[in-house]
Amino acid sequence: MVYDYVIGIDFGTTKTVACYFVDGEKKFLTSLPSVIFVDEEGEISVGLAAQNKGALQPENMIVSAKKFIGNLEVGKTWNCNGYIFNATDVAVEILKEIRRQFIERNNLEENIEIGAVITVPAIFNDNQREEIRRAGEIAGFEIMWILEDSAAAALEIFHDKPADKKIFVIDIGGGTFDITVLEIDGETYKATAIDGEDNFGGDDFDRIIFAQLIYHIEDEAKINLSDAFTAMIDEGEYNKLLNRLMIEARRIKENLSVEEICEINISDLVKFDGKSYSLHYTLTRKEFNEICRALYEKIFDKLDYFVIENNLRVEEIGHLILAGGTCQIPYIRQKISEGFNKTPEKNSENLRLAASGAARLAESKNNDGTLKLESVLPHSLGVAVMTFEHKMIFDKILAKGTPYPCEVTREYETAYDNQTRIDINIYEAGDENKAELKYHRYRGFLSLKNLPPAPRGETFVDVKFEYTEDQRLRVTAIDKQRENHFEKQGF
Repeated sequence: MVYDYVIGIDFGTTKTVACYFVDGEKKFLTSLPSVIFVDEEGEISVGLAAQNKGALQPENMIVSAKKFIGNLEVGKTWNCNGYIFNATDVAVEILKEIRRQFIERNNLEENIEIGAVITVPAIFNDNQREEIRRAGEIAGFEIMWILEDSAAAALEIFHDKPADKKIFVIDIGGGTFDITVLEIDGETYKATAIDGEDNFGGDDFDRIIFAQLIYHIEDEAKINLSDAFTAMIDEGEYNKLLNRLMIEARRIKENLSVEEICEINISDLVKFDGKSYSLHYTLTRKEFNEICRALYEKIFDKLDYFVIENNLRVEEIGHLILAGGTCQIPYIRQKISEGFNKTPEKNSENLRLAASGAARLAESKNNDGTLKLESVLPHSLGVAVMTFEHKMIFDKILAKGTPYPCEVTREYETAYDNQTRIDINIYEAGDENKAELKYHRYRGFLSLKNLPPAPRGETFVDVKFEYTEDQRLRVTAIDKQRENHFEKQGF
């Protein structure tokens, strides 16, 4: 289908950026904080307005919701003034605001069809991607493609120049950390290896600075800020204090990416024992690097493991892209550049790369469709099976690194005499080298019922995992004796 208007959207943990083309010229909507606020009547504010209202009522503000989207294990919800939201609900409101701004900017009719390409971290599984897709559809967009952030960045940087060697993309945003190797052949962008963390990023650095500020205040004011009761502060004032300090922590982190020293001066921050307390503190970049050392080690250890696991040699890497806000931290840029002996691609630190690349793909799909995307599974998938020792372990069916689209069928048998039901529990690999289920993520289940009673091992079931080209999962279980089958999509 061809749309009159298309848009690329980078839905981020901390900020959402949207890009589109007008007569070949790139246009951006104003960067939108990925924040919502809910008032007593259930009215929802988004972005900067939500942040401003949340400064007074932080308990009714939701931030960094993207980290929880599509996560069945956590099932995170928020209660704001009695209204319950999950991470997908939050994404819907943010994407609605993007659509509203796009319509207003271009003087369009409210019911206009708008095609959208939305980016996601490469490490996201199909359930997380599907929830992003669903949020976009509920928000009123026609979803053309769910694009990986790393591919979007490469697409934007190399759309007008060749890439004759492998491209190494490191993308660390507010709440996700992606590592991707890509190759470009003409207008085909192919990811050959993917890894990372879907709950690690700039928020972790913010929390380290936040803890440092708390420690300083406690030491200076001789007070315990572990909770409102212990600190003898009104609960509302206590929540405002924590919110102000978290906002300040993010500002400090961003400031120290461009300056060697950051002065913190907040007058009348809070009242302790009837006396007003003002925060005056200085944090240097050197001190920041010291308190964040464990986070740096986590990043560099993950990169080292990725290189070894994928048998990469530094000389194979022709291009280095550092994307996402956290990659602007000077120490990270410096150490990665030294490790790969490469200067990052020009503009690779641009926070609008993913949105730009998504807009380019949207334009291509809406016109000639010459741009092609190929990728691989970021996680292995399989089922829980019982061993002869009656222990439940993870049995891999689709291996990490398998190219999309793909399909694998595995045969299983009953574990008990006269077993008439088989529950097939789907898992996503966490630690690829461990068999115990505790190291893996539960993704859902399907069941085959009313099987004919038979001795153990004489009833056979085929379990088929298949991915479409646009990375949507379908799992099918077939009772081979009677050809009955049950299938489920979107785990």
